[in-house]
Formats: sequence, C-alpha cells, structure tokens
Amino acid sequence: MKSSTLNNKLTIFLEGRIDAGNAAQTEKDIFDAITSCGCEDITFDAEELAYISSAGLRILMKVQKTRPKPVPIINVSRDVYDIFETTGFTEILDVRKAFRKVSTDGMTLIGSGVTGDVYRMDDETVLKVFRPNISFDMLISKENSKARNAFVAGVPTAIPYDIVRVGECYGTVYEMLDAKELTAVIAEDKEHLDEYIRNFANTVKAMHSIKVDKFAPTKKESLAALPMLASVLTDDEMKMVRDIYESIPDRDTFIHGDCHIGNVMVRDGEMMFIDLATAGMGHPIFDLGSMYSLFCERANDPAAIAASPILRRFTQDEIKRIWSVFIRTYLGSDDEELIEKTERQTATLSLARKLFMVVAMPGMLSPEAFAAMKQKLSSLYGDGIEEINF
Repeated sequence: MKSSTLNNKLTIFLEGRIDAGNAAQTEKDIFDAITSCGCEDITFDAEELAYISSAGLRILMKVQKTRPKPVPIINVSRDVYDIFETTGFTEILDVRKAFRKVSTDGMTLIGSGVTGDVYRMDDETVLKVFRPNISFDMLISKENSKARNAFVAGVPTAIPYDIVRVGECYGTVYEMLDAKELTAVIAEDKEHLDEYIRNFANTVKAMHSIKVDKFAPTKKESLAALPMLASVLTDDEMKMVRDIYESIPDRDTFIHGDCHIGNVMVRDGEMMFIDLATAGMGHPIFDLGSMYSLFCERANDPAAIAASPILRRFTQDEIKRIWSVFIRTYLGSDDEELIEKTERQTATLSLARKLFMVVAMPGMLSPEAFAAMKQKLSSLYGDGIEEINF
C-alpha cells in the first residue's frame, strides 16, 4: 500500500477493491504506515479505489476512533461515494467526492498573484488555479462558503460555484460574464490610471465599512497560529511578532485577506473581488499590507517586477504611482507624516505575515530571503507598533 508524508501529514492511497478477502492485510498495512509515520494528520486518497465493502469500512472506522477529528477521504468516485453515503459513513468521516478535472490548455491567462493564476475559460466563466503548494484544506475548502457569506453581507464579490483539479493543483470556477481583470483594464488604458486606482481605493474603503459576524477574526487566527513559527524563530522573534499582532485594534468589519488589483474583476464598470479564501474580520491594515507588498516593497526591484505578472505590465514610475494614489485616496489625505506612518505600520504587519510563508508554503522563500525579512522586521519593530490612526 502506497503512502506519502508532507509537512507532518500522512496520506494513504487506497487502491482497487477492499473486501473480506484482503481486509486483514489492508488493515495491517494502514496501521503500519500510521505507526511508522507518527503523524497527527491522516488523509486517505481514494482516487484509485474501485470498491469498498463493510469489511473495509470497519477498517476506516478503527482509524477514525484513534483520531480527534474526522479523517478526510478525498478523490472518492461517484460509485464509491454512494457506498459511504448509503452506509451512513459520510456523517462519520470527512468523505469528499473526486473533483472534475480541467486543463488550462487553450485558456487565456488574464491575471496572476501570489496564490495562483486566473484564466478565462469561456465567455461566461473564469478559473482561479492555485499554486501547487497550496493544499485543499489550507485555503480552497473555505473559499465557497466565505464568498457566499461575503456576498450576503454586501461585499461586491463573485461567487465560485465549482472546485476542480488542474493537474496537481486545485482551482475554483467563477461565473463572470464579460468580466475583465482590473490589472488588464488599467494596463490597457494607462491614461486613466489615477481614476481607476481612486475607484479601487474607494471600493476597498467601502468594503472595510461592512460589518460581518460570520467570519473569524484574522488577528485572533494569526495569534493562534503563532506556534507554527516556533521552529523557525527565536523566542525574542516570537515575542516581536506577537507584539505586532496584539498592537492591532480589533474591528468587526470585513477584510479580503489578499486585497490588490489582481484579485478584482470589472464588469460593466463594477468592481468585484475574487479569491476570498483568506477573508476574515478585522482591521483594514491587514488588507493594506497586500497592496503595500506588491506596489511598494517591490517597486525598486527590477527582478521582482519582471517576475510578477501584475507588476510587469507597468513601469517603475507607474507602480509607485499606483501605491501613491491608492494610499492617499484610501486615507483621504495628502499629509506626508500620516502617509509615512501608515506605510511604516503597514510594512511591519506585511513582513510579520510573510514569516508564515516559510511554514505554510514550503519553498516560497529562500533561507537568505527569510533572514533578510526578519532583519528588516526587527528594524521596523519599535515604530511599527505605534497607535494606528485609521
């Protein structure tokens, strides 16, 4: 029986038929894999499973009894899912049907960001393909429900209606008739760049005024996730990151989680947000960090600009202009002292959030880049947690 381990998570691959004839050996193989791994999280991949009898179901029940939460069984075919459903096991285990498989061959790439690429599937739909290192449980499983809750709350957003597999990656499909990515709209009409960015900033500010109650506080979730960093940060660095998060005021308003022009579609002049997998509730500074990271931190790095599908559509001066117009419009002020303070605070939180990439997205940052990030964060630490004035 095949199995694999990644980030202390064990995946066991169920294959062929599991019935009374091979149940004993299958049970031994499964528990041997669990014992040798010692992992807390276990997932069964049933893509190659053709049939499972009551004898096989009892094995899965034994495994479930050793776990504190429902064990995911993913990539289950329709026929095998019917067995789980008929026997009531869909109420006991986390049984997930196999996703529809889609190829991006022939599709037009219309946008790209840190978490993935956006393609035009046809005249009515777009497809967001997440990076290979983003797991279903990390982000994608949450996007549909978050998008629906955001839509009901009044957030201008497109609702994803399907989750698919694109090779080894996951993707979400949105119905976006005649919609176009905001980045492309601006790049094709740079004469009106300031106007587009002002409209975007005002849309973001309006979004940040929407009170919500069906989203988890981003600050609270971030503080709860801090132990993840214990393996890569010193005790003093851990305290620094905790202080940064604890200095952020609590808010009961909506935040997108990855708010920048690459995650906005335009249809009939209306801006709609996509990619709400990291949406939550909290202070707007969480969203300002996404724009700052993209259009301010990288503005003086030609290599970073060339590597970004969003930035490479603009000159360095245009990139700096986008941030300048955005932050002034958002704050409603040209006060340089206020702008400088906001940038300093936003940079501090942006860097603190990026530290999680080393753990959450392996390979995203080199050891050198991670060390440089910590050093820069330390230099901003004192002033970066001063009182936030917006």
